[in-house]
Amino acid sequence: MSRKKNNNTPWRDDALKAVGTLRAGGVILHRSDTVWGVACDATNPAAVSKLRRLKMREESSPILVLVADEGLIEKHISAVPDAAWDLFEHSDRPTTVIMPGGRGVDPSILGAECSLGIRLVHDEWTQFVSRGLARPIASSSANLTGSPTPKNFETVDPEIIDGADYISSHRRSEPDSSRPSFIAAFDSSGRFQILRS
Repeated sequence: MSRKKNNNTPWRDDALKAVGTLRAGGVILHRSDTVWGVACDATNPAAVSKLRRLKMREESSPILVLVADEGLIEKHISAVPDAAWDLFEHSDRPTTVIMPGGRGVDPSILGAECSLGIRLVHDEWTQFVSRGLARPIASSSANLTGSPTPKNFETVDPEIIDGADYISSHRRSEPDSSRPSFIAAFDSSGRFQILRS
């Protein structure tokens, strides 16, 4: 008996290839819920190192993660402040929240106080890939460190394109990317400041 293909998700095959690449320790180039980005399994140190080499980024620099479900936030942050849940719930745009007490990821992506930046994604493609991997996705903009963030696929640096293990076709033809996410950072006392509005 043949299986019916789900015609409601034309990007499904593309997303499945992205999941397979991430599971194998590769780096993908994709349109995220914000801008074009490079991504890998946040729990795989070799994959994280590969992502950094691709971007020519310092080994000590923190990297945010993308998750599709609140359960992964609770799993990878030791104590999520109530105000952080409010930010995730009520923000009308993609929101990255940096919180202390990050755990269960490659330690090199953590910042001071073991802080971890997390974005709860709502884009269907990114949600599908996140759930398929079932681990946080380390994510960074698809530019060489120090260079401008690409506005669309056409402006992604050829070195990034050549170095990626998989290049998503999802939303590739869109002329402009969305703006970067809103970013708020919490300290260990539960106080927060807005880093990017």
